[in-house]
Amino acid sequence: MKEIPVKELESRVQKYVSKASDLIKVEPFYAASILSNIVKANPYCAEARQMLRKAQSRMAVTKKSGLAGIFAKLSYGRVNESAIQKNPEQALQTAEDQIDADFSNTTAHKTVALAAKELGLVDTALLGYEYLFNLDQTNAVNGKQLIREYIAAKQAEKAIAVGDIILKNNPTDDEAQDLIKKASVQQTVDKGKWEEEKSFRDKLKDEDEAQRLEQSSRAQTGEEGLRSLIEEALKKAEAQPENINVLKDLVNYYRKLEEFDNALEWLSKARLLDAGKADVNLEALMVTLTREKMSKQIAAVEEQLEANPEDTAIQAELEKLQKEEYDFRLTQAESLVQRYPNEFSYRYDLGELYKQQGNVDGAIKELQLALRAPKVRVKALVLLGQSYMEKKFYDLAAEQLTLAKSEISGVTELKKEVIYDLGRCYESQGDSEKAMAEYKALYGIDIGYRDVSQKIDDFYSKS
Repeated sequence: MKEIPVKELESRVQKYVSKASDLIKVEPFYAASILSNIVKANPYCAEARQMLRKAQSRMAVTKKSGLAGIFAKLSYGRVNESAIQKNPEQALQTAEDQIDADFSNTTAHKTVALAAKELGLVDTALLGYEYLFNLDQTNAVNGKQLIREYIAAKQAEKAIAVGDIILKNNPTDDEAQDLIKKASVQQTVDKGKWEEEKSFRDKLKDEDEAQRLEQSSRAQTGEEGLRSLIEEALKKAEAQPENINVLKDLVNYYRKLEEFDNALEWLSKARLLDAGKADVNLEALMVTLTREKMSKQIAAVEEQLEANPEDTAIQAELEKLQKEEYDFRLTQAESLVQRYPNEFSYRYDLGELYKQQGNVDGAIKELQLALRAPKVRVKALVLLGQSYMEKKFYDLAAEQLTLAKSEISGVTELKKEVIYDLGRCYESQGDSEKAMAEYKALYGIDIGYRDVSQKIDDFYSKS
């Protein structure tokens, strides 16, 4: 499919686009209404969609002053990639409807990106990835995907800017560092400076790093390109078995292919090297890859069960895999807390797992310590409040949830959950006035959230 510029739309539609563009700053709701209809009728016009996003983002900031915002920290669920592949046009429209209903819906923005890629709409896909990352700049996975998209679109400067944000959150992210280097190479090429230098390798301090970047620059996103890179890397690994960077490349390539057994095999070899034994990032990656492997196995069995919902053997297999995954996560979390007792972010992970297990007292102990970690403090406050609610300690729960509410900026799914739970706390304490204040606030943000509409109706009918 080919993307259509605004100037190729009907003259009547062009006038509406121009009018909406002028209204974005002063009347974003009206502008979004106009642009939404235009995008619906002209889904291949990336310019109109981009204007629509500007209007929607402005709406998200101004709507319900004091309670709104655009930065969502939680995803709405897993993207249904098979459905997107079957009917990308329908997926694109459905995602637009979801964004129109809630701009912070990260799953919808990701669906836009994936559906657009299926349709060959490069600018639209890039727009989806941009808003997906901007909604949650702590999500390094989405950020690194955006960098790759920028590099593919020859927008090196933007790629580097995103990389800088990722490295501020995690300075040891090797993959992000590699992507920034690749973007820097592209930026230099684009500026025409290569002719002034002796060679590609002279531009870099380390020859081995030069080889890796040359290789990365030739990489394809498809399987064929990755297979080619793997073949080259295997030859290098045989010739340079102590070169940890080559082994890391193999891990990365196999991971992209979702061949986790191969990725884990080469990661194990990397960890046996002197340079790998002290690398805590490799240890963390081992855990991540193992969990990704388990998640893939679980997803495959879930698909089987969806096709055969009455099959008890498949159901038993799914439960077995889910328990294995939980046990693995629990063992890793307990190990990390034991080895790094002052790394309080690990306490949150363990507390969350204990709560899932039904060990509420154990969860409370870990979550109280997790409050000391700025990165997880808000999530820890929420989970701690919910743990107190399970023990019917509603006054203690309300304290934690009130703090969490004050520390969450904007309207996110997490904040909605906090407001709802705070209302439940007050309701359980018999304080209907305070409970209704929370429910009304939530009703004003999202009338369709859980049963809040029914609670408000019941309150006024009794009054």
